[in-house]
Amino acid sequence: MTLPLRSPRDTLGGYVILPRLIDKVRAHSRGELPEDYRPNLLRPVDPEIGLYPLDGRFLAFTELDPGELEAAILRAPDDAAVLAFVESRGRKRSKKEKEEWRRSIEEAPADEKRTAHRRRTYPTLAHRPDIGTLSPFDLIDLDEGRPLP
Repeated sequence: MTLPLRSPRDTLGGYVILPRLIDKVRAHSRGELPEDYRPNLLRPVDPEIGLYPLDGRFLAFTELDPGELEAAILRAPDDAAVLAFVESRGRKRSKKEKEEWRRSIEEAPADEKRTAHRRRTYPTLAHRPDIGTLSPFDLIDLDEGRPLP
């Protein structure tokens, strides 16, 4: 499936996930975000139930309120204005911190529970023997028809 969403590994101001999050919020406001994508839109991380959606990881890393971020995205004329909001309202992060955070997402191992969740969430990729070792970015890119870097 190919959607008009950028890859989660695309960056804006050094932040992975942010360009994709912008695309998702704007698509949702136009009624064009597929149903499968809506439950995790701007959903915070919930470690008690083992839910770590990428949107929530971004919100936790920047310490931004989901409603405020959504409003900022919808009123911003472009990506630069969204980045300005993130940098002015979110927790200040260095280039090094952003890179370490990106790496922590891409290199985190998936345990058996997470691998089983991936098989249910990505049925077209469930047959892959490496589904447990793929990064969340890889899973999304493959699921949406983008080649891996």
